[in-house]
Amino acid sequence: MATTDVAGAPLVVALHGGGYHRGYFDVPGHSLLELGAAAGFRVFTLDRPGYGVSDPLPGGETTFARQAEALDATIGAVWAEHGEGSPGVVLLGHSIGGAIAVHIAARHPRWPLLGLSIHGVGDRSPAHITDAWHALPADGPVELPAEQRRALLYGPDGTVDADAVEAAKAAVEPVPLAEMLEIVTEWPAEVAGLAAAVTAPVQYTLAEHDGLWAVDESRVTAFAEYFGAAPWVDARLQAGAGHNLDHHRLSSALHLRQLAFAAECGARLG
Repeated sequence: MATTDVAGAPLVVALHGGGYHRGYFDVPGHSLLELGAAAGFRVFTLDRPGYGVSDPLPGGETTFARQAEALDATIGAVWAEHGEGSPGVVLLGHSIGGAIAVHIAARHPRWPLLGLSIHGVGDRSPAHITDAWHALPADGPVELPAEQRRALLYGPDGTVDADAVEAAKAAVEPVPLAEMLEIVTEWPAEVAGLAAAVTAPVQYTLAEHDGLWAVDESRVTAFAEYFGAAPWVDARLQAGAGHNLDHHRLSSALHLRQLAFAAECGARLG
């Protein structure tokens, strides 16, 4: 979904995480789409395969690699239709969407990838999260109860407003169990190799109160160092927010930094 058409700015393409469709980025009062439009960017939010209006992958495959392949083609189509006058694409991903964005960047897509901005994804989950995901029934998608979503995905009361948490429920969808298992098993084992293949600039943000990842400055530094082939890496531990950074009181600060990163990627091209 594009918000406006301003020549000369990078396209921003955003990929949602697990358990939400593309409406994750358009929660009232915390909308990346609205802020991007106001700043003169064309922002596109895509439903990942099997979410929202997007068809599931053939055979029910939900691996990150297969999703990356499908989304690579979709973004290529977006670029072909809307890229005139733009220097390229900045790919933004949250949580599982961030992991898939790394997969896409590591593929070296044919469309011009100017930068990669990821948040809400790490390289090491606490043992209680890994154990909880492995203990879930294997008979279908998972929808976390509202109280569990609040505890794991949002920071303390002082970091997020109750009405934002409530409004974000409109974007909630069940998450395939295979995604939940891949993010805590295969992803930690392969992220270093994937990141090493990324040759675009990288922006990385991990929230202080993220309930799904091990969080401290050393983890942020270690994650950033995986991107050894990137021209530059901007890594930050974000205080005062939880996993769903986009819905917290600091959401506009996050989104403005992401848009500034996109602008810098376009300005520093060549």
